[in-house]
Amino acid sequence: MKSYYQILGVSKTASDEEIKKAYRKLALENHPDKHPGDAVREARFKEVSLAYETLGDPEKRNKYDLGQAEPQRTAKQGKARPEPKNPFNNMAMNFDDMFGDIFEKPEEKEHTADVNPLDVDGLFSKFMGYKPR
Repeated sequence: MKSYYQILGVSKTASDEEIKKAYRKLALENHPDKHPGDAVREARFKEVSLAYETLGDPEKRNKYDLGQAEPQRTAKQGKARPEPKNPFNNMAMNFDDMFGDIFEKPEEKEHTADVNPLDVDGLFSKFMGYKPR
């Protein structure tokens, strides 16, 4: 398998600017928009992009040079996509807490007959700082 340096056509001692220049040239030559339907050029474009993704980042390049980089992906695999996040994974759902007020048993419900349901003074005082007279 070719090294990323061979794919871009640069030496291991190439500067960041040389790597960027080689990538831009190869990406332009093989870009799928420039050659629609050409599967060979599209695969080459992906290969060049993957090489630059690693060598264009100093930290990733250092790991690659030390042999600690992620395993090389083939051009067909492309970029790995993260798993979609499930919002309910780490949520402890307790339906008694969520719906307890709605479905209370009558004997558990507090006596609220003397409270006016249309009285908004409590809401204003709680949220607006309004004090009823």
